[in-house]
Formats: sequence, structure tokens, C-alpha cells
Amino acid sequence: MYIKHVSLHRVRTCFFGLILAAATVFLLMYPAAAAAGISRGLSVCASVIIPTLFPFLVISGLTARSGVAAAIGRRLERPTRRLFGLPGCAAPAVLLACFGGYPAGGAAVADLVHTGQLTRDEGERMLRFCVCGGPGFILVTVGSRLMNSTPLGLILFAANLLSAFLIGTISAPHTARRGGSMTRRPAPVSIAEAFTQSVSAACQTLLNTCGFVTVFSTVLALLDACLPSSPALLSCLLEVSCGCIRAAALREAAPLVLGFTVGFGGLSVHCQIAAAFTGTGVITPRFWVFRFFHGALTALLTVLLLRIIPITIPVFGMAGGPVVEAFSGGVTVSVFTLILCGIWLLSVDKGNGVTYNKTHIST
Repeated sequence: MYIKHVSLHRVRTCFFGLILAAATVFLLMYPAAAAAGISRGLSVCASVIIPTLFPFLVISGLTARSGVAAAIGRRLERPTRRLFGLPGCAAPAVLLACFGGYPAGGAAVADLVHTGQLTRDEGERMLRFCVCGGPGFILVTVGSRLMNSTPLGLILFAANLLSAFLIGTISAPHTARRGGSMTRRPAPVSIAEAFTQSVSAACQTLLNTCGFVTVFSTVLALLDACLPSSPALLSCLLEVSCGCIRAAALREAAPLVLGFTVGFGGLSVHCQIAAAFTGTGVITPRFWVFRFFHGALTALLTVLLLRIIPITIPVFGMAGGPVVEAFSGGVTVSVFTLILCGIWLLSVDKGNGVTYNKTHIST
């Protein structure tokens, strides 16, 4: 057993060593492509992610830490328990996941787990259906700008929400529906402390998000440089915004692939969520299985809804090109916000930093 374990460890080490060596070679061979990928990633962060995500992250943290989620949960305990087998405090996080976009839903679940309002098992079950694209991304970016079809954006958004609802209701165990632990109160903190903790956590999540978006944007740029005819599905698996751009150019197959892409979310979003759950044990292999299932179910429901509600998709109106302008002075405020996030994290006293009640996530 020991020899087998050591051998497997060496194989993994050699495998990742080869990947790192290949990445270094690609960076040296295609420096211009890497620079373009980094520039595009920063543009996406500055023009899209920071303005739209940061307020939701702060609100999510305040909702969990100030006791608002627990207060709402006591009134929504019964419907949330019957539908999803979860305590009522999960209801605000579910709504934020549906309308806040990636990865606001996952960050909201992480706040509930870290503050002890959800157990590790409940957090794992919530992540099965609380990773959804928001209306701003699906309706505006994918529907109106990429496909020139707002009705298609509405169908994609409805299919994404419906698949999340089905996964959430089907995967809930019957014992959890009938009863279980009630909504738990977080450790009491003052409003000022809840605010500072929420902003600090939002800054950390925002920096992680921008970092992963930039990394995956660079990876896609290098892949496009060395494999100009790389399959669109590869982009869809790695990064959701780039995947949607590639999928929009597929003409007849575009709705099907777009449905899978917005439901799956992309590995970049998954890494952003996994970073928020570091040390909790919430991210399990089932998380990745349900991400594929969510994508496949959203694609299927998109096709079914298009048969029930036929719409005209302008074939020659598909953009298929960049939806984010080059990095420019027009996004100075967003860049300044990102810099302030880093300054905030560096200036926080480590001895008085964010503390969590991890009673319910210990093994």
C-alpha cells in the first residue's frame, strides 16, 4: 500500500511538472498572446466583474453576519425545508444565486457555512444548484449582445433557473424535507463589525475572482495561439464568457451549446467558488458531477423551451466577437476599486481579522 501511494504521488508530481513546463514553453513562444489574454482578463474584471459583483458580495456578507438571513429564515423555514431540505436561512442565498450571477451564490453559501448557519452537508447540497448566471450576463451579454435576441436570452435564463430548481428539489433527501436542524443564529456581532467583516470578505473574494478570470483568459489566449482551430467546447469548459462568445458563432447549434455553457459555469467560476470554501471540505467530487448535470439539463431545457416557444434567431446577427472593449481609461474606477481591495486586505489587523464559528464544518 505504501509503495502504491508513493508511486501515485510521483506520477501526479511528474504530471503537474510536465504541465508547468509546457506552460512555461508556451509563455516563451507566444508572449504577445499571453499579454493579450492578460489584458482581456483585466478588461473583463474592470468593466464587468467589479462593478456588478462587488455590491452583491458585500450585501451577501452583511445578510449572513448581521443576522438578517437568520431572521428571514425563521419565516421561510417551512417552504425552504419542503422544497430543498434546507433551513430557512438558505433562502436569501438561493435568491442571490438566481439573480446575483457567478459566483455570488457560491459566496453567499460560503458565508452561511463559515458563520455556522449551515452544516458542511447542507452547504454541499446547496452548491449543487446555487451556481447560476445572473440576468445581467445571460439576458444582456449573451441574449442581446452576442445573439441579438432578447427572447433567446430570456429562454436561456428561464432554462438555467428551472434546471437549478429541479436539481435542488430532486437532490434533497426526504428526511431533510420532513425536519432537521432549524435555522441557526450566527455568533452575535455588532453592525460595525459585521460591515467590516463583510467588506473584508468581499475584497478577498473579488481578488480571487479577478485572479482566476485573468489566468483562464491567458490560458485560452495561449490555446488559440497554438491551436487556432481549437474546439468551442474547450472554451465553454474553461471560462464561461469566452465560451459563450465561441458558442454564439456556431449558428444552428448555438442555443444548445449556450445552454450547456451558462448551466455549467466554466472551470474559472468553479475555482472561484472552491477558493471561498478552503478548509471546509464542502467541495467534493459530487460538486463537479452536478456542474456537468446542471449544464446538460439547462441545454436540454433550452431546446425544449425553443420547441414550445419558437423564436426567430438572427443567424447573421450573431456577434461571435469580443464583447469587452480593450483595456482603457473608461474603467479607471473599477481598477481603483481593485487596488483598494488589496490595500484593505493588507491593512487589516490579522489578530482582529474575520473569525468564523466552524462548529458545524469540523469533521
